[in-house]
Amino acid sequence: MITLVTGATGHIGNNLVRALLARRERVRVLCRPGSSDKPLAGLDVERVEGDLRDGPSLARAVAGVDRVYHVAAMISIRSGDREALWDVNVAGTARLLAAARKAGVKRVVHTSSFGAIGHNPDGPSNEEHALDPNEPATDYERSKAESEREVKREIELGLDACIVNPCATVGPFDFRPSLVGRTFVDFAHGKMKAYLPGAFDWVPMRDVIDGHLLAMDKGGKGERYLLSGEVASLDQILDWLAEDTGRPRPRWRIPAGLMLAISVPKDFVEARFFPNKYPRFNQHSIRLLTSGKHGSNQKAQRELGLNPTPIREAFRDSVNWFRENGYF
Repeated sequence: MITLVTGATGHIGNNLVRALLARRERVRVLCRPGSSDKPLAGLDVERVEGDLRDGPSLARAVAGVDRVYHVAAMISIRSGDREALWDVNVAGTARLLAAARKAGVKRVVHTSSFGAIGHNPDGPSNEEHALDPNEPATDYERSKAESEREVKREIELGLDACIVNPCATVGPFDFRPSLVGRTFVDFAHGKMKAYLPGAFDWVPMRDVIDGHLLAMDKGGKGERYLLSGEVASLDQILDWLAEDTGRPRPRWRIPAGLMLAISVPKDFVEARFFPNKYPRFNQHSIRLLTSGKHGSNQKAQRELGLNPTPIREAFRDSVNWFRENGYF
């Protein structure tokens, strides 16, 4: 049995590949031309070069494959990336799943995002909450919601697939690093001078990987499973990072309203004059941290048998991995 993993050099994908190899599965990975070899170094995987924007390469990748974990995605909170996000996350998903269906792939797990699930102002969001067209959302979040529609279209054509929606994921093997990991590294280097109050739903990487594996084995056709964890405030997280890195936490706590006011002209200037610069924060990230949006993983526990683990351990594991691998 051959299992294909897209996005294998990314944070979730790389952890998933390692989990599959630990289960002695035969793993094929789709790698973009020019992608770093470091995340896959020493791993016994079959590499196939391709791109979600290149249909023929996807047909080659799924040939002879039994199972597919579609983890690859473009992640961006930056304004101006809409076209690229749609080409990779929406059209790319459609290309890959159509190729998988035509190749006779038996099962697909599609990695979506908590951002593709709507905000429930009265409590935790769950799998039934759709992202409202009038709800504030980034182009990335909307692209992931649209990618789920592509999954459902392929299911109607006969593909067996289900969807998982991870929240903000924390854990090791974050080579790139991710947006979350980059914050950890910046903190450890003393680059964070200020922060704004806020909170988010954080989930340990081990729970995300267990959720993927369980969804492949037990997930219902066409179902989505929210992989949420625990809500932790930035104040709590900074205390953890200070404890784990030995670095003092930032002194300045800037009100969210003030940060939002600053972000409006800042976002305009960056988009107009520095389009290639990736922002440390913008209006979208401030909204995410102050919205109060959080999720429920009850369905994943009930139907898949997911056993959640403490988020505090995941933060410590992540910091230790960055330290051991020379990021600080």
